[in-house]
Amino acid sequence: HTMSILDVFALLGGVGLFLYGMMEMSSGLKNAAGDNLRIILEKATRNRVVSVLVGILVTMMIQSSSATDVMVIGFVNSGLMNLSQALGVIMGANIGTTVTAQLTAFDLGSYAPMILFVGTVMYLFVKKATIQYIGEVVMGFGMLFEGITLMKQAIIPMSQTEQFIALLEGLSNPAAALIFGVLFTALGQSSSSIAIFQAFAIQGILDYRTVVYLAIGAAIGSVTPNLLASLTTNREGKRSAVLNLVFNVIRAAILTTLITIFPQILDFIQSLAPHDIGRQIAHTHTIFATLAVLIELPMSNMIVKISRKIIPVLPEEQEKDERYRLVYLSGLENIPPAVALKQAQMEIARMGKFAEENLQMGIDCVLQRDESKVKPV
Repeated sequence: HTMSILDVFALLGGVGLFLYGMMEMSSGLKNAAGDNLRIILEKATRNRVVSVLVGILVTMMIQSSSATDVMVIGFVNSGLMNLSQALGVIMGANIGTTVTAQLTAFDLGSYAPMILFVGTVMYLFVKKATIQYIGEVVMGFGMLFEGITLMKQAIIPMSQTEQFIALLEGLSNPAAALIFGVLFTALGQSSSSIAIFQAFAIQGILDYRTVVYLAIGAAIGSVTPNLLASLTTNREGKRSAVLNLVFNVIRAAILTTLITIFPQILDFIQSLAPHDIGRQIAHTHTIFATLAVLIELPMSNMIVKISRKIIPVLPEEQEKDERYRLVYLSGLENIPPAVALKQAQMEIARMGKFAEENLQMGIDCVLQRDESKVKPV
């Protein structure tokens, strides 16, 4: 069999439509949910379990773990969230994103054009903003399945060429599949590559075990959008992207070890949906993500430490932290009121000094019109 360049374009077009559909869906959901998302995320404080649940919820709502993670990086960058809260949300996002695989396991290809039509009508012809956003979500949903249909059709002629068969034989080696999963997902900038692997498996081209390793690798590759997003942030923001990478590398190690020692896990997952490989892959994805979080939540302090090792805390960061901490007013429970008053005076004086420095800096800045004077404090 020969494969024409048109088949390649059909596959790429399907992938493009799928990813664009994901994006539309995500942006419609983000607009419909609006400020609530930010409020929900900011609430993800103190308690680790709560932050994991928030991560799951928000990611299910906007169907994109990288969107959640990028928001988290922004929060950490602006100081709204600390690293251990961020890690909880990131872990939750990892579970939430598996909902996408559960969705794409449905065989809705034949209804896709109808869904697309309904969404487009809502999006284009209704004046009300909320309905437009929902229309955008429905439209994206239709596009996504239309994209999967295109991919499935294009895979058939491709799968019969020698090059492709050679590639697949290479992938039957777990290590190769893992690495391919990482690279493929990193290039595609989205963990929805799982859906692409799913499409291949449904066509009977990839076997279940290969997809398992591809999926484990895909989780590491999906961190690339965050790493890119963190390039523009401060060091704490970069750390939150590194957190995600560390979490996913440890996750890959844990899962690979688990399924090597207990291959029964995979048999069990397959038995949940005996004749539906698409659903088996979706279940694997969800169960793996949940397992990884259960195992890694207790070690979250260690993961935060590792991220601080990879991007060390600089002296000027220390100084900046100390500025915002109370120096004299600590451990007030056992201080007599008279002493506490004195301490409060010293604290106010210290803050006054910062205020004076800031004012002086502001005045210099305005008078000399020198932007370099605006040193980010």
